[in-house]
Amino acid sequence: MSFKEPRPRRWPLLIAILLFSALGLGFAAYMEQPESAGPAASVAPADDTAHPASERTSIEIRGLGNGLTAANRPPEALLQVAAADIPAVQGDGHRLSDTAATMLREDSPLAGEGLPLTGSNDRGRDEGLDWAEHEVVSGDSLSRIFSQLEISGQLQEILALGDQAPDLQQIYPGERMHAGTRDGQLEELIYEPRGGEHYLKVTRDPATGEYVAERQEHQLETQRRVVHAEIQHSLFIDGSRAGLSDATLIQIAEIFGWDIDFAWDTRDGDRMIVIYDRILKDGKHLRDGPVLAAEFHNRGRILQALRFAPEGEKADYYAPDGKSMRQAFLRTPVDVGRISSHFGPRKHPILGYTRQHQGVDYAAPTGTPIRAAGNGRIVHRGTRGGYGKTVIIDHGNNYRTLYAHLNSYRRGQSVGSRVSQGEIIGHIGMTGTATGPHLHYEFHVRGKPANPITVDIPRAESLPDAQMEAFRRETAPLLATIEVIRDTQLAEGATGADPR
Repeated sequence: MSFKEPRPRRWPLLIAILLFSALGLGFAAYMEQPESAGPAASVAPADDTAHPASERTSIEIRGLGNGLTAANRPPEALLQVAAADIPAVQGDGHRLSDTAATMLREDSPLAGEGLPLTGSNDRGRDEGLDWAEHEVVSGDSLSRIFSQLEISGQLQEILALGDQAPDLQQIYPGERMHAGTRDGQLEELIYEPRGGEHYLKVTRDPATGEYVAERQEHQLETQRRVVHAEIQHSLFIDGSRAGLSDATLIQIAEIFGWDIDFAWDTRDGDRMIVIYDRILKDGKHLRDGPVLAAEFHNRGRILQALRFAPEGEKADYYAPDGKSMRQAFLRTPVDVGRISSHFGPRKHPILGYTRQHQGVDYAAPTGTPIRAAGNGRIVHRGTRGGYGKTVIIDHGNNYRTLYAHLNSYRRGQSVGSRVSQGEIIGHIGMTGTATGPHLHYEFHVRGKPANPITVDIPRAESLPDAQMEAFRRETAPLLATIEVIRDTQLAEGATGADPR
């Protein structure tokens, strides 16, 4: 008699597994919290609802070490961390979200001049009209554009506006025109010139039937941006990798250019922190605002620059102690060119004998702009013997500069005109006794010529004591932000510039 081993019955086990799985899923669904009650909501500042989103300026921080997770990031309206993130907890145990909220207090300069983002109808268009749009291309004319928009019948009336609509007198590729019509009649015309900060709105008066033009400003949003970068190749290469535009990098070079020769003085390991505003229109980048504060670590020294506008004067850059970041004079008054003749004794190329050359010659093409070396007043503007067309500027404090062999003078200036450092005063030529186009530049101290290349150039005037309190009050939050970023880098040993 043979016996077969009984086959185990497995279906009761399968039923038990399925039953327990269903119970587990049900329990998990029951215990799951709504998204609004999750951990991310807990990091919002207590007064997050006290200020509408339109009153906030976002902050974007680039080039910092990784460490802030999605769960503990502050609300995106308060802090946008791009490319790499700043650590969530600082050395004193405070979360970065608290730091960001402090940065954005209404009385803080770091809050900027943020305006609400607007929708596609921020120009106040009448949505009851039939709208057509045209983008200007090379070779376009108003006649052609009006024909394509099927409003050519109103062209003469629009042209009759003349100076009321100056933007329509010269149009450029890339600009946009929007035409709103009703039953084929032009009721509203919107023209957006390049630059993006304003637009021209032409409407038809229902009472008179005549067109009226009005210039209106776009509502713009300000985004405060903090960028950290380490110099591994050059200011422009590593600054661009960190997300800085060419315009902002040029500003940085100009701000620190008095103390750093960016062609020779930078080395691996130098680093910088830059705070500036990005201007947005309809959520898209329009342009970069001026640098508000910057710190540059160069060969073991730390240089800091803060933007400040003394009462009744133009904004300039100062060190935290109020000393000007710029020198009183440019070392060279031309942006391009080469030194063709140095200061000192030389054989004159035309007269043939040796005599003292009282300045420095910069060879450059005819028409190259010449800039005032410093702030001052024009005391001579005209032909001066062998110098040809010449400009002399008195800068006060016994300093004068001379610019000779000019091809032309800048329009609108004359003897007695005040000029600012870097302002164009004329263009290179070869008038007078000259063998080729060049600028002859002299620098006089107490009536005697000095070598412009080696003379000790004084700093520009520091802030007066009466302005220091306002200066410290306005720039303190910017300095505090730089300190936070710097300390974060030191604590983490971050490499700086973001390679992505």
